[in-house]
Parts: sequence; C-alpha cells; structure tokens
Amino acid sequence: MTVNSRINFAGWYDPIFEGMLGSLRVMAARVVPPREGMKVLDIGCGTGAQLSIYQDGMCRVCGIDLSHPMLQVAKSKLGDQALLSMGDALNLPCPDGEFDLVVSSLFIHQLNPDLRPVMLQEVVRVLKPGGQILIIDFHNQDGNSFLGKLTFSFIRGIEFFAGWEHFSNSRDFLSRGGLPRLAQDLGLRIRKTFLAANRNLGIYLLSLE
Repeated sequence: MTVNSRINFAGWYDPIFEGMLGSLRVMAARVVPPREGMKVLDIGCGTGAQLSIYQDGMCRVCGIDLSHPMLQVAKSKLGDQALLSMGDALNLPCPDGEFDLVVSSLFIHQLNPDLRPVMLQEVVRVLKPGGQILIIDFHNQDGNSFLGKLTFSFIRGIEFFAGWEHFSNSRDFLSRGGLPRLAQDLGLRIRKTFLAANRNLGIYLLSLE
C-alpha cells in the first residue's frame, strides 16, 4: 500500500486486517521458527505483527518502515527491546551481514518494477552468511477453482482502493511472474513455497545459491 494510506489508517490497521493475516503470519513463522538470539529484520514492518511472533520466541527483532504512525503502533506492541527505524527499503540503515533472517510481508508487489531488484539486493547485503529470506506476497494463481477466483477478486478490490499506482504495480508484479521470476533473475534460490488464500498468496523461503 502507499505510504499515505499507511499513515492514514495506522491506528485501525490491525483490527481490520490482522483477522485475515494473523494465521498467515503464524504459518510463515513455522517455516522459519524463532530461536533464541536469532536476529530478525522486517522490511515494511507496519504495526509489528510479524515481529511480535519472533520477539515472543526470544529473537532480537528490528523493523523498518516509512510510516511514523505505523512504527508508533509497532513500538507500543513490541516495547523498547525492538529496534524500530523509519527507513527506506532501497537503502537499509543496517550494516552488511547483520541478520539471520529478513522477512517482508505484502511489500515487494507495491514497488515500481525497477525498484524490486534493488530492494532484494539490499536484503542480500544485510544477511549473514547462511541467512534466510522469508517473504509473503501475491502468488500467480495456477488453478481455476471458484474460491480461488473469488479470493483473487477480493484481493484485487483491496489493491484498487489502495490507489492506482499501488494497483498498477501489483498487476505488473504478477504479470512478470511474481516472486519466483524475480528471485530467479537475481540468482536467489526458493527453498520452500507454501500457498494460502486459495492459492493467491505465497510464503516463500529464499536463500543465496
């Protein structure tokens, strides 16, 4: 979603969306379970819902977002032990090789096409050797089920109301093959893929080749 839309509804994002996304976040955390001392970065962390799962698992958590109101909600949820920063995903304010895990939820699809590889290159830069990348984003639906089409229509409606640029970028993301194609172009390996929302959302575990 656009920065402006994130600012406008930071206070009521969780009541509206976390009922739908909560189970997806739990599923994602099962792909890379928390372990004590693991250092986790969430890019586009929003209200900190994904980070809270890892913080409860005794991880050291950091979050980056461009919306100050979203970060304020995240801070109220995560407390002072979380390192939360207003920052740009294309120029992460983090040193090289800092994190065991970088996560990002429903973020990459909203970027302009030429910025998506820049963001993932930054992710690679801040990963420790052997680190992992966990991404939740739209998946090119490969089935024709009624529920799949209905879910897709619902998602498209949300994207449309988020703004025309956001909507256009999400359409472009899928038309280019989504995350699998982007990862392939950057030499990243998708180790695991789990599908949700009637095959419209993917949870992808990536690593360096």
